[in-house]
Parts: sequence; C-alpha cells; structure tokens
Amino acid sequence: MITTTFGALLKEIRKTNNMTQVETCKDICSLRQYVRIENNTSEPSMYLVQLLSHRLNYDLIAYYKLIYCDQTLQANTIKTEADVLIKGGQYDDLEKLINRFENYPEFKKGENLQFIYYYKSLCAHSKKDYNQAVQYCINGLHIEDPSFSKNRLYGKISSSIGLNLYHNLGCYLNELGKLDLSIDIWNKILIDIEKKVALNFSYYQSSIEFVKQLYLSTSYNMGTQKTILKEYRMALSYFDKGIVFANKHNCSYYLTNIVRQKMRVLYTLNRYEEARASYDICMGLYLLQGDTKELRSCEQIMKEDYPELLKIKMYD
Repeated sequence: MITTTFGALLKEIRKTNNMTQVETCKDICSLRQYVRIENNTSEPSMYLVQLLSHRLNYDLIAYYKLIYCDQTLQANTIKTEADVLIKGGQYDDLEKLINRFENYPEFKKGENLQFIYYYKSLCAHSKKDYNQAVQYCINGLHIEDPSFSKNRLYGKISSSIGLNLYHNLGCYLNELGKLDLSIDIWNKILIDIEKKVALNFSYYQSSIEFVKQLYLSTSYNMGTQKTILKEYRMALSYFDKGIVFANKHNCSYYLTNIVRQKMRVLYTLNRYEEARASYDICMGLYLLQGDTKELRSCEQIMKEDYPELLKIKMYD
C-alpha cells in the first residue's frame, strides 16, 4: 500500500475490508469525526487509532507513529540514543537525556509520550522505586487506552511500546510482592498474542518480531514464578508453551533460558532422563549461538548441582 497520509491509509484499509465509514466508526467515534480523520482535517488520538486497529485488524499504530510521532529526525535520534543507554544499563545518563527532551513538542503526546513514561519507569526501577515505576507504566498505558488506571489494570493494548509497558508493569508489581496481579497481566499478554497471531500476523505488521520475543520472555517469567512457588507442573506447562511457540514461529529469543529452566524443574521432580534431554538441547542451542562461555558454565553447573544427569548417557 502506497499512501502519503494517515487518512488515505485508513480509507484504503477500510475499503479492503469492504466496510463503510459508518461500520468502521460505530461505537468508536462520530461519523463526522471519522470523516475528518479520513480527510486529514483532524488528527486522531492514540486511543482512537488503537480502537480502529482492533476494528480493522490492522496495525494502524505503526503508521500513526510514522506519520505523527517520527516527523523529525531529532525524535528518532533521541530514541536511538535512549536505546543505547538502556542496553548499557546507563540509567543515570538516560534520566539526564529524558530531562533534556521531555518538553519537546514531539514528545508531548501519543506514542512518543509513552516512550517518556517507559524511560522514566526504567529509571525508577533502577533506583528500586517500584511504586513510582508502576505509576509511570500506568501513565503510559493510559495514553493508549484512557480506561487504564491503577484500579483497572487491563485494556486494549497492542502497540510495541504499550506491550512493553504492560509487561514491565507485571515485573514491577511482582517486585512489590503482588504476584497474583503480575501473573494475571503476563497471562493476558500470552492469551492476547496467541489470539492475534492465530488470526492474522498482519495485525502486528512490523512489530511481529518484538511480539514473538515478548511471548517467549513472558512465558519464561510465568514459568519461573511458578517454580519459585513450587508449582512445578504449572511451571513446566508455561515453559512448554514457550518452546512450542518458538518452534512454530521460528524464534530462538530466550529459548535457551526457557529450556535450561525446564531442565532444573524436571530435575527437581526426579525426572532425570527428561532433564538430561533438556540439558542436551540447551547445550546444542549454546553451540548454535556460539556462546561458549555459557556452554562451559552450564557444563560446570551440571557437575556441581545436577550429578544425576552425569549418570545418564543419552546417546551411544
């Protein structure tokens, strides 16, 4: 689809779905407002774009970002710089960067403002101020769905930055000891991704790789928390969900961690042959990744912590 405006894209997607303007905007906004958006005389809110994405089963948010959020080279440059600082764990520098640019016009609304709250939540977390980190996540999610609040932790969230905030919200609540809430949030992320991926990959458009990775890291978090609670069979079910999803959708992100944690749980349950099989798969993944450091570490851990595995010879 070659379009130059958001309205033109919206019109084309609507026609592809054989929908009228009235059908498209029903229970979302007035026909007058919708027509103004298609005619590019009115800029839609992030929330309205979110609802239209659900209605049309298309990731309009990606184009909303392109057209309304990334209008300047400066915005992209700042977010790229922030990503580098996050990867390096340089949260003091990230906070300084935020203080410099959060009042720029392009970061005052929509997805760019969500990024501000995402960065602030990471900085608060680095200071172990988990309550503040939670509030920043809620503020960012509220931009995508105004019904989202501390009293209502569920909503229509599907943008990459929104899902990131939602996942992190579960992590921060977990660190506050609110495990039930965090598990509920992570479970909703898994279910939502499963439904959308099963229906149509195009819904996520360019963010599909991120969504795959989010599914695997979330299934790992769920399995790990169930392991801590000694709910071992439930833990295995989440690890297996991640493994099946990874194989089906060709995504190895976090897969080694999942398999390794599964091995530990199987060993705890005295299912040594299955644990040894998981161990061998884990070692194979390390070899494929060229991660010899972790491979040697895993070998040493097996000798020290999982002696029963040494007694099992899987192959002649």
